[in-house]
Amino acid sequence: MATSNLQAELRELREQMNDLKSVISREASRGSRKVRHRAYDAMDGAAETASVVADYAREGAGAVAGVVRRHPGATSAGLITLGILGGLVGYLLAQSNPPARDSRWHWN
Repeated sequence: MATSNLQAELRELREQMNDLKSVISREASRGSRKVRHRAYDAMDGAAETASVVADYAREGAGAVAGVVRRHPGATSAGLITLGILGGLVGYLLAQSNPPARDSRWHWN
């Protein structure tokens, strides 16, 4: 009689485990659908934003090209000036001394 009660309890426990597995499976499937939907929405938004940025960059490049075509002398003078300034800053940075290290801070 005790073994039949034990077997009945084991059978009931197995049924509960199977029910729990099916509930977990359903919830996982539902959650994965939600995640997929959110990812799709995010990718769709990112693609739209990238398209807007690309259009903006194209318009900006067209505007810059128009200015360069209308004022080639000013453009070349500006680029030469920027090059000279960049070279001067690079030279000054290369000639500067690094700050003195404080010998107190050692990790040994």
